[in-house]
Amino acid sequence: MDLQWKKVGALCGILAGVHFVLITFVIMAIYPGGYNFLLNYFSELGLTVTAGVPTPADYILFSIACTLAAVFSVPFWLTLRLFFTEPPRLNYLSWLGTILGLAAAPFLSALALFAGNVFPSQHGWSTLLFFLLFSSAIIVYSIAIFLHKSYGYPFALIGVVVAIICYGHVLIPGMGTALIQKIAVYGLILWSAFQGIRLLQYLRRPAEEKRPPRRKRRS
Repeated sequence: MDLQWKKVGALCGILAGVHFVLITFVIMAIYPGGYNFLLNYFSELGLTVTAGVPTPADYILFSIACTLAAVFSVPFWLTLRLFFTEPPRLNYLSWLGTILGLAAAPFLSALALFAGNVFPSQHGWSTLLFFLLFSSAIIVYSIAIFLHKSYGYPFALIGVVVAIICYGHVLIPGMGTALIQKIAVYGLILWSAFQGIRLLQYLRRPAEEKRPPRRKRRS
């Protein structure tokens, strides 16, 4: 993959979150009866009927937001992998992280296409699998970032914190609130955006600075 395509992949990591925030803010603004940011879930933005009022526009916009985010995530994950190819253990980790990230993409689209009020079971399972797969991808890449050393330890720490919040939201009773969901989702968005920005910065560095430091052989 040449430099230009790597830049596109990095930008997709940023765009995946930015467009989602913009579109969901539009839906919140036109939400029937007003959207309570702390009490209403994101999935409520994609209902076909809200408070007895048909809301096909909300459903379509939310489906577009989630589906585009899923599409943008594909080149992002494929590009991110290219920065963790040496030594072999990083290559294995990056492949695993990318596979998990790519596996999460269709469920991100599905959780919107399966509106919660029409397909509650499919919507619920899609949401659960998206959070678990995406969070697992972040954990794997956080390990890779930590082992890479020159990439930047703070990015590994941020990833672990975001993943823990997401795991907690879908797995721990009492953490499945709308507020925790907001923190989890915006955490995922920020992680993706930070990685995209970091990759763009990384592409500008000399090649010798991008390689992980090699261990000295014992004589």
